[in-house]
Amino acid sequence: MARVVAVAVTWCFAVVLMSGCMVAPVVPPAGGIYNSWKAPLNYEQQGNQFGLRTGTASTGSILGLVAWGDGSIRAAAASGGITKVNNADYEYYNVIGIYQRYTTIVYGE
Repeated sequence: MARVVAVAVTWCFAVVLMSGCMVAPVVPPAGGIYNSWKAPLNYEQQGNQFGLRTGTASTGSILGLVAWGDGSIRAAAASGGITKVNNADYEYYNVIGIYQRYTTIVYGE
C-alpha cells in the first residue's frame, strides 16, 4: 500500500511540474531542466513600432509553493514611464521548477 501511495504522489508531482500553465500567443519549446526564452506577448503588432522607452515587470516563484510580484502590462509601463504601450513581449526563466521568473516587457512612449 505504501508503494502505491508513493507512486501516486510521484505521478501527481510529475504531472504538476510538466503541465504548462502558460498561455501566450507564442510559447517556445520547453526544456525539462532549464528554460530561458523571450517571445511576443502580442502577435497582432501594428508594424514595428516599439517606441523610445522600455519597461519591465516580473513575478517569481520558488518550488511552486510561494510566488510574488506584479507582472502586469500596467506595472511594466509604469516602471518605464510609458503612457502609450505600442508592443509587449515576455521572458520566461525556469530551473527544474525550483525557481521560476516571468517578466513582461513593454515598449512605448
